[in-house]
Amino acid sequence: MFQLESGRARLWRYIKNIFPILFLGLIVSFFVLGIRAASESSVSNQQKSLERALHGGAIRTYALTGCYPESLDELLDAYHITYDTRKFIVEYTPQASNLLPSIFVIPRKDFRK
Repeated sequence: MFQLESGRARLWRYIKNIFPILFLGLIVSFFVLGIRAASESSVSNQQKSLERALHGGAIRTYALTGCYPESLDELLDAYHITYDTRKFIVEYTPQASNLLPSIFVIPRKDFRK
């Protein structure tokens, strides 16, 4: 049956057979890209939330005691703040008892491993 078909008909049959596979691959690619974008957005939101919580805790401590926390552990214990140490690095550098410490939350690039 297929011996007498022309080159154009053979090409059209080949495209009709391969099209569903390509379409499925395209759909799966969009799905994976969407999940990856949502994951990156989630990590960014977690980072911002952790920074706000740490800054807010430091400011509350200063308002209540007149001095900022001396260490990150003191701040985390006082306000029961927890975070995933595999996802973020927190840099807490106290300046003086009456100056706001510099607090940086840095996402780790290798947290998925």
